[in-house]
Amino acid sequence: MNASRPNGTHAHGMEKVLLAERESVLADIREHLHAEGEPGKLALLNHLEAVGDWVEADLLNDTDIALLSHELVRLRDIDAALARIKSGAYGTCVDCGEAIPAARLNVLPTAMSCVKCQQAYEKQHGLGHGVSL
Repeated sequence: MNASRPNGTHAHGMEKVLLAERESVLADIREHLHAEGEPGKLALLNHLEAVGDWVEADLLNDTDIALLSHELVRLRDIDAALARIKSGAYGTCVDCGEAIPAARLNVLPTAMSCVKCQQAYEKQHGLGHGVSL
């Protein structure tokens, strides 16, 4: 086993981090979905009441939807990482099968690819702007 690959103890520690992050994301989703103080009422529908302008309310709804989409992607990534921990595949690049260094997983616990494969993906899809995930 590569010394930089997370061992079972490290994966267990990352599981705790991921579970805490999952709870945080779920709380953010609940907050975005429901009006403050009115959990039964969707915040997306309250914007017109708050601003009195259909255009502004529509823009606020679009912003809420974009934020929710981002949070749902984060939730999906966290759930996928938790599934990899459970299956024993956590810390292994899904593209090349090599170990993902523990340092990368400490920074990005949901990483599925090693840096080399991630950079290749970003280059292939025109996403590379000098910053790599």
